[in-house]
Amino acid sequence: MRIPAASLISGMLTSLLLAVPAFAQKQHKLSDWKIGRVLFGEKLSEADMKDKVVVVENWGVYCPPCVAALPHLAALEKKHREQGLIIIGAESQDSSKGEIKPLIEKAGVEYIITDGAEGPIEVNGIPHAFVFDRSGMLVFNGNPNGRGFEEAVTKALGQAAPAPAEGAKPAGPLIATRAWTNADGKEIRAAVKSADATNVTFIMDGGKEVKYPLAKLSEDSRKTIAKAAETEN
Repeated sequence: MRIPAASLISGMLTSLLLAVPAFAQKQHKLSDWKIGRVLFGEKLSEADMKDKVVVVENWGVYCPPCVAALPHLAALEKKHREQGLIIIGAESQDSSKGEIKPLIEKAGVEYIITDGAEGPIEVNGIPHAFVFDRSGMLVFNGNPNGRGFEEAVTKALGQAAPAPAEGAKPAGPLIATRAWTNADGKEIRAAVKSADATNVTFIMDGGKEVKYPLAKLSEDSRKTIAKAAETEN
């Protein structure tokens, strides 16, 4: 939700209240949220977020408490990214990339910054964070500068990922998004969904699936895909 600067004063007062426990509300899930266009960082697919702890934080360039929280969130993301933490900073004041860039560079932000985010819970003030556990359920809804936020994140990270059904293959792409090279030396950036003896199915940015002849890829790319397909089978 986009929040004009004029609403910050009343919004800050609201966001300074203690977070309302998720169990006291309707149980929402990450799939209920629509994430805006990625401004900085890599695009994420639904598969990329599976079994991860995801934080969606509404913030703004012209919100002092939001800017003050950036270094803390940056440090938290770097500390726990290997454990499966993903932070999405949803800039909610229609700020330009030129306005955002110096702030995130100064704070050492390496997590994804998007052009807003919308969900079923109204955000009346920023900063405001939503924390989703590994099963995608909302476990925290409140101020990232307040008590309970980091505790909710670390608690969610400590939970094991849901076990797949017996006999089920792991969800997500065969190979995560990376750069591939075709026979002409041109780069193709995509994830690999599947491959057979003739073709590879790429998942392009935006989720579009494209079937591509293996013969048109470089030898190194073909070998990497063939090895992954052999391991899966």
